[in-house]
Amino acid sequence: MGVTANGVRHLSTCRLASGKVSDTFCHGAVAFRQSRLTLLTLFLLASGFAAPDEHPVTAELIAEHASIQAGSSTRVGVHFELEEGWHIYAKDPGEAGLPTQITWSVPTGVSVGDLQWPAPQHFIDPGDIKTFGYSGALVLGSLLTYHTGRAAYAEIPIQAQVKWLACKELCIPGAATLSLTLPVSSSPPVPSTHAELFEHTP
Repeated sequence: MGVTANGVRHLSTCRLASGKVSDTFCHGAVAFRQSRLTLLTLFLLASGFAAPDEHPVTAELIAEHASIQAGSSTRVGVHFELEEGWHIYAKDPGEAGLPTQITWSVPTGVSVGDLQWPAPQHFIDPGDIKTFGYSGALVLGSLLTYHTGRAAYAEIPIQAQVKWLACKELCIPGAATLSLTLPVSSSPPVPSTHAELFEHTP
């Protein structure tokens, strides 16, 4: 399910107007704060904000296979698509920016591994700030494993809490709650319709 600023599951967008930080921005900033949130990042955030209907990022939760067998693994990930000229940030965002975050929620007997980060691109943000991130389209994925030796579940519900910061000449924080249900099958799984999107995922 794709999510944009107009979608039901888009959770936060904030703006700066007339030099004053809005209440929406204050609450959103708390959720996005990381140890690497420096004064340079605050400069980026203060450079301007777009209206919600101009949000440049869509996010969709996808799986590499159409089903999973008990005792096996598959990759799951968030597929981001960005409008031209926009970027989101890598695990190490550089001199400013905020790392993209994905927090997984799965049932007992299922685990999700560490997030796998593609090699980032280099960007020069406003103020001659050097940052690292991604533009265009990408998948940030993890390995999901169903540890149970028998099919205790007919299907596995997967949820991802996603947060990102998109920047161009201005920056827009965004967040979404994404859900996916992966059927459990006794037959070997076949690739899903999204399988090719994982080809460039580490």
